[in-house]
Amino acid sequence: SMAVIRRATERLANSWREWHLGPVRVINYGLYAAAAAGTGVLIAGMALGAHPIAVAWVGACILVGAGTWAQWLEGSPHLLRPFGWYGGVVGAVAGTATAALAGVPVLPLMASYACAAPVIQIWGRLRCLVNGCCHGGPASAALGIRYTHRRSRVTHIAGLANQPLHPTPLYSMATNLVIGAALLRLRALGAADVLVLGLYLILSGIARFVEESYRAEPQTRIIAGLHLYQWLAAVQAAAGIVTTTLPATPRAAGFAAPTPLLLASAVVMALLFGAALGVDFPRSNRPYSRLADAD
Repeated sequence: SMAVIRRATERLANSWREWHLGPVRVINYGLYAAAAAGTGVLIAGMALGAHPIAVAWVGACILVGAGTWAQWLEGSPHLLRPFGWYGGVVGAVAGTATAALAGVPVLPLMASYACAAPVIQIWGRLRCLVNGCCHGGPASAALGIRYTHRRSRVTHIAGLANQPLHPTPLYSMATNLVIGAALLRLRALGAADVLVLGLYLILSGIARFVEESYRAEPQTRIIAGLHLYQWLAAVQAAAGIVTTTLPATPRAAGFAAPTPLLLASAVVMALLFGAALGVDFPRSNRPYSRLADAD
């Protein structure tokens, strides 16, 4: 029932755990980031069926893009190392463009990551819940979840502790479950890359536009009555529409079995993302040093 799902979501949102090893802090939500990267590289590599190093390279570009983008938009003394999904999208485009210089086909690589993106986002939203980012605005007590952990962004940045808020990361997970199932099925049937990529951009853009209307992060800019990310979501959906009009070439149906090199790439990316999004230096004030405030 909805009440059971709401209670489970609330428990997860207040499940922050951290361990200190000298100047280093390890936060439990890094596991979700590691799972996102590992499964993402695995799915993208199996969907592409070749070029595992290029798949890992795009993964690394996603990480750099997400960190650079969020630092530019949201970086502050409170947020020394934020990450943003749209920065990851920009990173993915840059990664595929540079991989093309090495002879890797662009559209198949992009479409393969489109198949993986909903799964990456589902894992990522679990981290969002614990971190308190991407949180919703006030909701009814029957629907909203209450953030109480002192480390959560909801508590120490938004000042909305103990108030029922829309569980927007959960909304995102639900829509990505549907989008992911559709795209993986299309890839299994051998649908054209332009269709898979275009549909991801359209469906994900629409879902994010609606989800963003329930979100209430204080650092999000509002432009002409819409959140900045709603404008970006609209642009993304429009790009998806254009993508579906490009000449379509058929693809072989199904997914390739993972090679040892792809499995190794997935493990390396999982460790890299787990460290970047789960390990920090709480006593430092340097850019990118802290994921969250220290005591």
